[in-house]
Amino acid sequence: MLKHCILTVGYSEEWERAFDLLPEVVARLGITQITLAFVVELHRRRRLEDSDDAIRGRLQKLQQQLRDKLGLPVELHIGHGFPASEVSSLASKIKADGIIAINRSHSVTRDSFMGNVAVNLARVARVPLIIIPSDAQPRSADSPLLFGTDGSEAARNAEKFFERLLGETAKSYIVWVKSDHDDDHDEERVRPILHRFEETYGQVEARRITGDSTEKLASFGEQEEVGLIIIGKRGHTPLADLMAGSTAEGLARKARNPLLIVP
Repeated sequence: MLKHCILTVGYSEEWERAFDLLPEVVARLGITQITLAFVVELHRRRRLEDSDDAIRGRLQKLQQQLRDKLGLPVELHIGHGFPASEVSSLASKIKADGIIAINRSHSVTRDSFMGNVAVNLARVARVPLIIIPSDAQPRSADSPLLFGTDGSEAARNAEKFFERLLGETAKSYIVWVKSDHDDDHDEERVRPILHRFEETYGQVEARRITGDSTEKLASFGEQEEVGLIIIGKRGHTPLADLMAGSTAEGLARKARNPLLIVP
């Protein structure tokens, strides 16, 4: 499905914990090749251990770990610049099918407008983005999927991913979170989608929930112990890239289950 993925690399205890969840994600999404990507941020002061040679040495050790752990071909890339932009450009250059990022923060900090790498990738990535929270719990291979939809065109590609993954799960959910701004037209748009999945797939349960979409999807994912939340992403304009507050960006920051954002 997502055969070749870029894995963004960080050096922290949180990243190491999330690293243990990779086999589950790789198996579920059919990943067969990984490119490790580390981006040197040019605005940060560099020490001797931050030289490209030192970084390459650490990446080569991780490369061998991944080859042993996953049994997959693993390549390396060291870039320079703004991490999210560099990784997004690399994905286009090597024709990667997706990007995997570790999210090690669920709180709003002083740099919340710019966000961390995972949140920025949620804004700028042009390929599917898998975010693994550092505090996510391991799940079984057939743990439930959660597809959050509003029935819009922006959710169509995510809907296709959800449908393709259903054969591997014993139970899954399709959820529409109705906000205070939604009206009867929104209900008419979403209802046929919910009905189709329940009628076509016996293991799918449709839910209608009222409230804030980010909060409700994140809490539902934790409550039902889902293995993957799937959601679409709106727009590819420069303004859409920079806007904070979207459901995709909100879940990138708050979800404690692995998250797949599909452009």
